Amino acid sequence: MRNLLIAAAVLALGAPAVASAQTESVSFSIRNDSSATLALIYYGESSSDEWSDDILQGVIEPGDTVEITIDDGLEECEYDFHYVFDDGGEYTEMNVDMCEIDGEEHVFQDAWDGE
Repeated sequence: MRNLLIAAAVLALGAPAVASAQTESVSFSIRNDSSATLALIYYGESSSDEWSDDILQGVIEPGDTVEITIDDGLEECEYDFHYVFDDGGEYTEMNVDMCEIDGEEHVFQDAWDGE
């Protein structure tokens, strides 16, 4: 019985670590496969109307890739990206799974014109 109680206590102590795994930083690369230069990128929870500060440090030219790290305690997996181009155009990519792209490459394409 004592071993069972110890095992239950260990599991209970380990549970918060599993739950907080989604709130750690997320790192990924963004490759710009579009024909436009990306000047700004914002993100926000898909369930919210609020956007982050710009997550780029510079711009992403067509064909280039940059590394991104978001370290602000993300609480959800589903986020939207809002892209602003150097010519002032804008595009919002909906329902990006941040948990899935962590450590991976996310490719931005000319989605706004049907390509």
